[in-house]
Amino acid sequence: MTSPALSWAQSSPTQGNPIDTLPKVDTSRPPEQKIQVQVQRPNPALENLLATHLTPTKFQIEGVKTLPFPEIAAHFAPLAGHDVTVAQLLQAANDVTKLYADRGFPLSFAFVPAQTFEGGVVRITVVEGYVARMRIEGTPGPLEGRLREISQRLMDEKPLRKETFERVTGVLALQPGVQITATVQPPTTTDGASELVLNVKRQPYTIGTGVEYRSPGVRAVITGTLNSVTPLGEQITVSTLQPRGPDHETFYSATWAQPIGTDGLLAKLTWSHYRGMPENLPLEQLGYQSRYLTDTQRLGLSLSYPVLLSNTRSLTVTGTFYGNDDKQQYSPQDITLPQAELDTKVRVAGAEAVYTEVNPGETRRASVGVYQGISGLGAGKSASPKAQNNVDLGFLRTRITASEAHDLPLGFGIVVSGAAQYSGAVLPSSEQISFGGRFFGLAYPAGEVAGDRGWGASVELNRVFPVSMEYLKTVQPYVLYDTAKVYSNAGTLVHDQLGSIALGVRFSDRKYYTLDLAIARPVGDKPINTSSRSLRFTAAYTYQFN
Repeated sequence: MTSPALSWAQSSPTQGNPIDTLPKVDTSRPPEQKIQVQVQRPNPALENLLATHLTPTKFQIEGVKTLPFPEIAAHFAPLAGHDVTVAQLLQAANDVTKLYADRGFPLSFAFVPAQTFEGGVVRITVVEGYVARMRIEGTPGPLEGRLREISQRLMDEKPLRKETFERVTGVLALQPGVQITATVQPPTTTDGASELVLNVKRQPYTIGTGVEYRSPGVRAVITGTLNSVTPLGEQITVSTLQPRGPDHETFYSATWAQPIGTDGLLAKLTWSHYRGMPENLPLEQLGYQSRYLTDTQRLGLSLSYPVLLSNTRSLTVTGTFYGNDDKQQYSPQDITLPQAELDTKVRVAGAEAVYTEVNPGETRRASVGVYQGISGLGAGKSASPKAQNNVDLGFLRTRITASEAHDLPLGFGIVVSGAAQYSGAVLPSSEQISFGGRFFGLAYPAGEVAGDRGWGASVELNRVFPVSMEYLKTVQPYVLYDTAKVYSNAGTLVHDQLGSIALGVRFSDRKYYTLDLAIARPVGDKPINTSSRSLRFTAAYTYQFN
């Protein structure tokens, strides 16, 4: 038994973390948790006299405190002593307003007040705007006090800077279970005082599901979330997998997310437990039954902070520590022989960074993570007498992901994505990178291949068709090509290359659900548990009940 077990560990197909294969619940809803800022400026009182002529002899500019006065005066000095119209004066004032905006002061502006222009004297008023008051409308619930604490930073800055405004409103948008529209009324007095109005719609709980159909059956992850039950702004999420299906799977997870302070710092505690009996037909060639038991428990703690947070870009860094206990049992076809059992307990410290950029017609996202295995703190490995566990507990691995989406003419769009991992160690299965399913292997089962090192890439061309129906708003057909390859540091894999060509279509009401149907053909290695490259039908459905 020892030789077959060793041969299997080094050269046979390997399957990675089973949790990575579970259906995903789409929690993103475009209208929710997004700050919409509306800043309106008053119309100057002299707009009805635009064609009136005058010859300015002197400009009296008042209210300039932040920008250098000569820069402001330079916009009006060329007009002195010349025949000009009121429209030209207003244009010069608008140029000053643009200067303030370009320097990052969104509430500041210049205008020409009502006056007689007696003696050719022209008065120009500059208003350096700031938030003096805040009003909360709607149903903030227990979060009202926290929303006020976060917004206080806006009222502490005079004049208000765009960078501060976007960061604070971005932090407001991160608060769980609330949809916020922020409106800043323009200053109505020359001291620049303005009012911030937060219209809040609270959603104390959410229920969602992600359903996938893949041969041989249907799997669904159901997720329930409690949002901000107390003034602390916490979020509690629990998930389970139903039905158990042919792999006899059970999965439970729970997450507690707790904001700390008022600048976006977030602590998160996660726990999950998965148990199942997946099928791996090549095990039969080694004298084992094709189904084996895998049991994985994970407990993790992370602390994340948005280093950059604006209307178009964000950069979040995260420090994490987690432990993963994994057990696998393989039953020999000869029932008189003992089972082969592998136990691995890993302890990992990691650092991650995620960058997102959203502009009209394009979206970019990239992430990088570095993870170091720790040999102490309860980490360990063991194997039954007839098996061998040769994983490295003190591993180092690096993973990167990237995606970019662009709108093309005529309603078309293109999405390019990639992911890669590198490690020089023999990794536990929970730390390997796996491909298959919607992660760079659409024509294969999720988690089809896994390795210590690997890469995957895909390109998709799509076209969005708007639909004016109550329960259907968009139809998006697409064509996709993906490919992936994995490597093992323990030996050569006999199944390591995936490739798919797929045609699909997505349906959505842009509020509650998304349905994704696809037909894909394998063009890489043959799938593990089949003997041909036949077409594969997949369906993924996500729904938010509220």
